Amino acid sequence: MELGIFNFWGKTRYWWSIMILGILLIPAGIWMLFMPVSGYMVISMLLGWGLLLYGVIQLAISGDVERRGHGWGWWLAGGIFDIFIGFLLVSNLVLSELTLPYFFAFILLFRAISNIISSAGMPRGYKYRWLYMVNGILLLLVSALFFYAPYMSTYVIVFICAFAFVYWGIYLILFSRDLKPEKDVQPPVSA
Repeated sequence: MELGIFNFWGKTRYWWSIMILGILLIPAGIWMLFMPVSGYMVISMLLGWGLLLYGVIQLAISGDVERRGHGWGWWLAGGIFDIFIGFLLVSNLVLSELTLPYFFAFILLFRAISNIISSAGMPRGYKYRWLYMVNGILLLLVSALFFYAPYMSTYVIVFICAFAFVYWGIYLILFSRDLKPEKDVQPPVSA
């Protein structure tokens, strides 16, 4: 059986855009580890612009998912959600610094639920099924941390975000490979 039947994310020709976003997140997370003082101010702007970019990518993917029956709704909902939150973070720096922990909590909660549902819908023998479930559980735990203690020390938020950016970047690189459509293999023509 083909995984595309079970995977509600679907397949898209824009899989490479998710990979590029993952590659960009890794150095951003590493930079925040070494610049924690200026990191908190930059996090809201970086996250805002990143969410706007990711939202636009998700909207483009929602219109391109193969067979249009699998995954386009999740991509559309995620794109609208990310664009809305990204716009809020970019438009008002003071508001975004005050509400940044809650934005992280809601974003991570949405991603956690979508990954857990995706993992549950995959066939048992699928190679990366465990990665979706582990990613969903980790994101759920970090989301709960942000809801439970939203005004932790600024350094704690910066370091959690730095590690989350690096982890999310690695995850997006691996996830983009699942989105890549397989080339149609034509059977040999017998003469």
